[in-house]
Amino acid sequence: MKRVLRSWGEQVELNEAIVERMKELAAEHNMTIHQVIQKGGLNQATISELMNGRTKHPKISTIQKFCNGVDISLNKFFDSEKFKF
Repeated sequence: MKRVLRSWGEQVELNEAIVERMKELAAEHNMTIHQVIQKGGLNQATISELMNGRTKHPKISTIQKFCNGVDISLNKFFDSEKFKF
């Protein structure tokens, strides 16, 4: 699994960075994860497995649906220091 660097140099797994970004975006939009997934049309089980680390390779379609829930593009999702290395 590809690792990404946090701003202070700590490496994290890509899926961890995705989960952190999802939480960050939900908070920025004053929404809970549950509200975002409902709006985006995501399955609760899918997001639970991702959030709990049971899914290590989330599909782009899952991330896209999350993005739909907060009305942003995939580009905006990945335009974060979490994904720059």
